[in-house]
Amino acid sequence: MSLSLLLKVMLNRKVVTILLLVQLAITLALLLNSVLLAQQTHQQLNRPTGLELEETVLVQLKPTTPQLRTYPLLEDLLQRQLRALRNIPGVVASAYSNQPMLTQGGNNNNLYDVDNEERSNIPGVPTYFVSPDFFKVLNVDVLQGELPQHSGFLDSETQPGVVLTESLAEQLFQGQSSIVGRQLNLGPVSAVISDFYGQRMHGADEVMYNSMQVAPPYSVDWGYTLLLRTEPGQTTAVREQLTSVLQQVEPNIEIYYIRSLAEQQHQLYRNEYGLAALLTILTALMLLVTMVSSYSSAHFHVLKRHQEIGVKRALGASKRLIFIELLSESWVCTLVGAVLGIGCALILNQALAQVISLPPLNWWLPLITSAILLFSVTLATWYPAAIATRVSPATATKAL
Repeated sequence: MSLSLLLKVMLNRKVVTILLLVQLAITLALLLNSVLLAQQTHQQLNRPTGLELEETVLVQLKPTTPQLRTYPLLEDLLQRQLRALRNIPGVVASAYSNQPMLTQGGNNNNLYDVDNEERSNIPGVPTYFVSPDFFKVLNVDVLQGELPQHSGFLDSETQPGVVLTESLAEQLFQGQSSIVGRQLNLGPVSAVISDFYGQRMHGADEVMYNSMQVAPPYSVDWGYTLLLRTEPGQTTAVREQLTSVLQQVEPNIEIYYIRSLAEQQHQLYRNEYGLAALLTILTALMLLVTMVSSYSSAHFHVLKRHQEIGVKRALGASKRLIFIELLSESWVCTLVGAVLGIGCALILNQALAQVISLPPLNWWLPLITSAILLFSVTLATWYPAAIATRVSPATATKAL
């Protein structure tokens, strides 16, 4: 059967064809973007973070009295809490930080080499004020220099040394081999450590940009973070004790949450994960509705053309030809709907990109999703096409 005749048959059913094309286009748009979002979320959740996600626990909390939120009572509180955490069985190391890692945003500063400010100035670098054991908790590798062993206060006379992640050091100093001792606007470089995932507010490469200073925070009006690294298999047991241990140390605190870094990572991508799940459910429902609609349309079309099919059989048309002819009508309709669906998918992709981080469509994904849609429609119209092959030529010609 020629393409022109197939199109003519479709145009004879204008309303049904238009509705089916709209349904196919919407289904493909949802399917394409749900696959794209699910793929991106999977890649983000499985990208290297430089952190031991399962064995590292963070506690986000805040003192409830103003005196405990500022120096000197704050420093005393931090030290008491760290001592209590180290005494919990299964804890390898504990530390404090002014903010957690694997977050959307936080405390940031511009960072630059004072000898080359114009070229090296990097805005929005996450700045961590941490205790000496912070690096032991994260279990990072020291690539250059030595880690500070004692907390130093931030003042105008003696700035604490700055510890940089490898990616940040590379960006600041453009591959210079030895940078320990170089002066930054926040202080001299003390060490360079392996990368870890800090904040998501920047691009893919910048998530590894982090600077740390071993110094106690002067105030924590927005709270602070306690970090623990546990022995393998001890994370759950340690977590169960954290609330009671910390409240025994100081009852005037509010604990916002206790999470492993694996949970923190899932929380970071909760919007993408939730939207991917929602789109997947909607796509599955739309595929089901599209299959039902395709089946109903094909079945009704076969019944309506019962006599025509019988005449074709009487004139020598084989069962295989009748079967392929009816499937071809569904295939042409699906391909037209797929072309319209790709246009709808581009519009939906741009709309989603305004809400979440979403990559643009690539060339091969529309082909895969169109193939899925074509397979689903073929599966739905298989039985009505098979029924058409059973039409008896003698019965059809007798009815004429």
